[in-house]
Amino acid sequence: MNIELDSLVLTRYSEEKHKRLKENFESGESHSDFIYQIGSRLENSKNNNRSIYQSAFVVEDLGVPVGYLFISNRIRDEVFLEYAVLKEYRGMGYGSDIVRQTTDYLFQNHNIKDIRLDIDPSNKNSINTAEACGYTLDEDEFASRNYTGRMQFVQDSTYYVSKRR
Repeated sequence: MNIELDSLVLTRYSEEKHKRLKENFESGESHSDFIYQIGSRLENSKNNNRSIYQSAFVVEDLGVPVGYLFISNRIRDEVFLEYAVLKEYRGMGYGSDIVRQTTDYLFQNHNIKDIRLDIDPSNKNSINTAEACGYTLDEDEFASRNYTGRMQFVQDSTYYVSKRR
């Protein structure tokens, strides 16, 4: 299952095509703790053609892998997104494209009303990207909700942004 966005394509992991992308992320080329989960999430999602939820995707631009996107399980009408851009493609607008295009796709095609991003507070570029895409800080509201299975992650991070339709 591929998802065609405006200028990007979300594809399922293929070892032959995306091995270097997975290796780069697994080597820890980021200061975020979740970066080490990317390889296993890609592997676990590669055969999930039934649902976009609880799935990891390789983000491609003109067939070139530039990043990663994870869409969480749907909770009511909300999802969480995690994304990362390969080091050599950072600063080229891919982070903004991933966030903006995926947000638009989910709002328009999946009856999602609320999308949340969990961002490492030290990652100022991701915070700036999220805010430029219309996401706003909502730590108090997020903490007041019961997100079964996500509370440990929530307690380990302190910057939550969301965008509502």
